[in-house]
Amino acid sequence: MRHFHHPIIAALFLAAVSIHSHGAESYDVVIYGGTPGGITAAISAAREGASVVLLEQTRHVGGLSTSGLNRDESEHMDTRTFGGLSERFLLAAHLRTRGWTELKHPDKRHLRTWHSHVAEKVFLEMLHEAKVPVRFAQLLDGVTKTDGRITQLTVRGGTSYRAKVFIDATYEGDLMAAAGVSYTVGREARDTYGESLGGVRYLDKPIKISPYDEDGKLLPGIMPGSPPREFSASPHPICYNIRLNLTTDPDNSVEIEKPDHYDSKQYELLVRNLESGALKTVGNVLALYGLPGAKRECNNKQAAIVSMSMPGEQTAWAEASFEEREKIHQKYRDYTHGLLWFLKTDPRVPEAVRKDMARYGLCKDEWADNGHWPYYLYIRAARRMQGATIMTQADITETRDKKDVIHIGSHFIDSHHVARYAFDKDHFINEGRIWEKGKNFAIPYRAITPKKDECKNLLVPVCVSSSAVAFCAIRLEPTWMHLGEVAGMAASIAINDRVNVQDVDMHQLQKKILKAGMPLKRPISDE
Repeated sequence: MRHFHHPIIAALFLAAVSIHSHGAESYDVVIYGGTPGGITAAISAAREGASVVLLEQTRHVGGLSTSGLNRDESEHMDTRTFGGLSERFLLAAHLRTRGWTELKHPDKRHLRTWHSHVAEKVFLEMLHEAKVPVRFAQLLDGVTKTDGRITQLTVRGGTSYRAKVFIDATYEGDLMAAAGVSYTVGREARDTYGESLGGVRYLDKPIKISPYDEDGKLLPGIMPGSPPREFSASPHPICYNIRLNLTTDPDNSVEIEKPDHYDSKQYELLVRNLESGALKTVGNVLALYGLPGAKRECNNKQAAIVSMSMPGEQTAWAEASFEEREKIHQKYRDYTHGLLWFLKTDPRVPEAVRKDMARYGLCKDEWADNGHWPYYLYIRAARRMQGATIMTQADITETRDKKDVIHIGSHFIDSHHVARYAFDKDHFINEGRIWEKGKNFAIPYRAITPKKDECKNLLVPVCVSSSAVAFCAIRLEPTWMHLGEVAGMAASIAINDRVNVQDVDMHQLQKKILKAGMPLKRPISDE
């Protein structure tokens, strides 16, 4: 029996036994969320001379970049737009993983990969160098506001933090929501912003496999109700999954054992697809990306019929309590662990698939204090701010220049399947997938600032103000790292000039961005 250390449960326990007093700590800038975007925000603000503290919910920094997402996304991004702290991290994590100290001919257009435990060390060293204090197990309990400004953030256990400017760098937008800033969850209808890619989408045809069991009940993984009308609004955001690492190196491998509470019926839909011949290999079910050292980065497969996501389970996450989120996270761990065991051992799985899956084990050198499972669930999208301006599909594909540009985004408009429904008694259908090659586009400063009448001293570089479609092109760690670094600069300007974050001088901010090595113009050859 394998016992996992659950990061949020551990944080809940630590908060309950906190030895901190109920007094308040004061800083110039408080950053909530030790994601890559939060890390760069903290370092950037500290470099500008601000006193800062970084508050992280779990016991580890780095978000997905230290929880299984181990590449710079250059297959689908224009890395000519990369720079600053993001570029420093990407290069350092890549070199350290490969045991190199430098590249004789650096070319960031080539894919850079790393190991999660190496990335965490790099992040911690960068934070230490910038003298940024990090507080772990910090679970938001409440926010105090006066005259439209956050004056105090309190965490469970009683500790409070005061600041002149706050930055919400969580994947969920928890601080933003607690501060009363407008936001949304899910996907807007096509007509809301006139987006051709908006709303419910049926890019893939129905699959000729019955979604019902012998008693006429829906199979696990099929959501209740009829397929919603195409292009209508949906409460469901992009799917989530565990993004873990596997290895074929026997010296670094931990056997994938039978999970507690394993139920092979959870995979009946997968069985039927295997038996039909629609899925023939492990690679048809799991996206396996190469990493150094005989490792594979294991992800939900974007166009898969059945993969690592759990349709519908992602929907409650954004508004859930920390305890509820841990239960959801546990569902994903159980499902993923069971899926690996199923592919490895179930006699209904073709022998060639079982043999292939049996080669893999969990990585001994990753997440050793968590049963070798990632700390974070892959939260592709949760809350999204609704600021004074909302980026939409047109900002990604057409009106791609902005006067208050703070970063050039470049990823495809990318959504995995969101939901799965019974189409009729003999078919099921997957819904939500988008895969549109994008163009380089400017992200405006207004996208990370709330409406002034809602909060005057909060910056939101992760849950940016955008439609669901636009967010599909923004939701990348390199993009969030750039936006985080800019947020740190903007916070320092707002403090020094004694202005609201919405009134930061753009000339001054853009000058700092360029000095930090982050481009603000789209490359000429980006069409």
